[in-house]
Amino acid sequence: MKKKIGFVAVGQAGGNIGKLFEQKGFNVLYLNTSQEDLRTLKEAKYTYHIAGGEGCNKDRDKAKKLVIDDFDSISKEIYEKMDVSMIYVIFSSGGGTGSGCGPMLIDLLLDDISGGASRIEAVGAITVIPAETESVKAQINCYECFAELTKIGGIASTMIIDNGKGDKLRLNQSFVNAFCSFTEIPDRHKDERGNIDRAEIEETLKAKGMLILTRVPVKRSSTAAVLESFKSNIFAPIEPDRVIKYIAVSIAGDVDVEAMSKEIGIPVDIFATYNDKATICCLAGLNYPMTRLEAVYKKAVEHQDLILKNLQATSDSTLKNGVNFLAPTKPPLDASPKAKTSRRDLLKKYMG
Repeated sequence: MKKKIGFVAVGQAGGNIGKLFEQKGFNVLYLNTSQEDLRTLKEAKYTYHIAGGEGCNKDRDKAKKLVIDDFDSISKEIYEKMDVSMIYVIFSSGGGTGSGCGPMLIDLLLDDISGGASRIEAVGAITVIPAETESVKAQINCYECFAELTKIGGIASTMIIDNGKGDKLRLNQSFVNAFCSFTEIPDRHKDERGNIDRAEIEETLKAKGMLILTRVPVKRSSTAAVLESFKSNIFAPIEPDRVIKYIAVSIAGDVDVEAMSKEIGIPVDIFATYNDKATICCLAGLNYPMTRLEAVYKKAVEHQDLILKNLQATSDSTLKNGVNFLAPTKPPLDASPKAKTSRRDLLKKYMG
């Protein structure tokens, strides 16, 4: 799978996660508007400074403009360095460079795929939701970012790390370990009762919607323990709507997948194998974590007076991508795919 999956790590937060993947043997390209951030990646094989960038200071529109102006060079760098069939773009939803660039970069890469201009088959997202203790600006950026991300048609799975679940560096390491354990199943776990092959791993990863992973050691591996681990792990929480496309699981101990399905929803398909060390379970095709994003929205509107004060220099109180935190009702997050547009229209969408 390391030959099939590559990562484009955008911004400082994306770079921190990308370093862990590169240490595991994956191909990673680091993009940043800040030369200083790129210089901290001393052992990185591939880095690219987005032309004209000197950092974005949590300004999403500034990041978007830089990517638009330099996209031909960025895409050339990606296609030259990423000899893979699937790319995940890694970014923080609450920052500037990653939050501004991430969704638009995914949309642009998917546009190349649909136009036959790319050998890459799928593009997904790995993003981070800020903790509730982080700044109001981080909450606004997060909501704006997901308002864009959820509108992208054709996107593969989205994995969402919730910084409210603990220390950032520990969360990153736990995530990378879980992802690697999952993608290594075809090579490491063989059983006469059934196997999971690489094609099934790829199909799971390509499912649109949120994807979450868990790993439960064999000594405490049970149906109840696996279900509980999904509530307490590092990812954004599962919505209660019981929407799910795939369950892919390598079972250790006493785990009943049918009983799990009764709790989390009936999937389109189940891929299962067995091992004697730990239960590794992936749920794919889940709805985006709207309940968690509702909390992000509320955190922002709780500080309307502060937002007004900080935006006095603008002509109105509407944020540039159309999310108005001072309106009486919030704009909906829409996950429905949109009609095919031209590159010019696509760029206009992101710059308002």
